[in-house]
Amino acid sequence: MTKFDKVFAAVILGFIIPVIVFCAFWWLSFLLKIDSRLWMVAGLFAGIILCIVLLRKLKRVDRFYTANYFPLAVLYTVYSFGIFGFFMGVPVFNVIPGILAGVYVGRKVKLLKQPISNFRSELKKAAIFSALILFLICCCSAWLALADPHTAANLQGMLKLSFEATDTVIWLLIVIGGASLLLLQHMFLLLAGKWAYQR
Repeated sequence: MTKFDKVFAAVILGFIIPVIVFCAFWWLSFLLKIDSRLWMVAGLFAGIILCIVLLRKLKRVDRFYTANYFPLAVLYTVYSFGIFGFFMGVPVFNVIPGILAGVYVGRKVKLLKQPISNFRSELKKAAIFSALILFLICCCSAWLALADPHTAANLQGMLKLSFEATDTVIWLLIVIGGASLLLLQHMFLLLAGKWAYQR
């Protein structure tokens, strides 16, 4: 296992824990109607401490590369919806988890010394799953865009359109944009997987 593999595993696992705990404390403060700023800070520190404890207990980060599909799928989904929420419903940056999935598959197969046939099979599975999640994200984004009465005006201002952004134009942008994102993610995932496998 290279230093890259250890850093990659530590970053993927280490980043998500503080974020989840931070969000949990933040949302809890709203439910309990207490000082949210104090709870946000407490949540961040609690998340960092929990992250350090868990990563120390793991000790061997190579377990990350032998994990079952279910926890990996949950991790991927959490990252995807976290990015979607962070960028306020704009799915452009949701290709990032797909790229990370490609890197993971490439390094996993290489580290476990599996044959090239396994690499192709695992990469195909990752591509299908990531496409399904991105499709779901795009559907959520489309619903938000169609439900917002200011979408047409926002598009005209952002894209500097010389014509009116009608419902037909919005639908075309949704379909073309979503299809383009799915294609880009698929290409980036495959390229990232091949690059990681050949390292």
